[in-house]
Amino acid sequence: MKLQVALDGNLNDTLAILRVVEPYVDIAEIGTPLVYREGMHAARRIRETFPHITLLADLKIMDAGEEEAAIAFAAGCDIVTVLGVAQDATVRGAVKSARSAGKQILADLIQVADPVARGCELLAMGCNYLCVHTGYDAQQGGSSPLESLARLRRELGAVSLAVAGGINSDTIGTVAALQPEIIVVGGAITRAADPAVVARELRERLLNP
Repeated sequence: MKLQVALDGNLNDTLAILRVVEPYVDIAEIGTPLVYREGMHAARRIRETFPHITLLADLKIMDAGEEEAAIAFAAGCDIVTVLGVAQDATVRGAVKSARSAGKQILADLIQVADPVARGCELLAMGCNYLCVHTGYDAQQGGSSPLESLARLRRELGAVSLAVAGGINSDTIGTVAALQPEIIVVGGAITRAADPAVVARELRERLLNP
């Protein structure tokens, strides 16, 4: 399992956090708020500073998949997100861009009515990962990604799943038991008094469940 840190602040804060958590995380996510603040400059700067880390751009592509994914890949990203609710043509365009660049696409299932049925379609179109994602607003109402993650694992078997949405030290063990390939943690790391301590603890939980 891989630990992904979601970085949603400004670029200076992002670089400071990455400097201390980089030994414990596998994937650095340029979160959507960071993309809005800094654009692809953030991707280029992180790539220059951390040349070996896997870099994901959470663009949540909804249209113009090939062009928008290509922008992120050209800036040094390894994985780009497309929304599962996007049109098939958009998804196929993003996948085409990824294949041309030797990179990957993660399909975000947020707001997808039937994650299993749509997940099968997204995988058939060439997406590399399906992400069960409970968004920030839904988390405020107490929602969790666990039920959807369990259903996808049960019904789709050994596909590459990612999971995001309010995961922290208290819940990561339950999440890890469902064997997602990627576990995304945001605020539990980035808002901690000592992000490195929390990232190390989460890494240890994954290595020693």
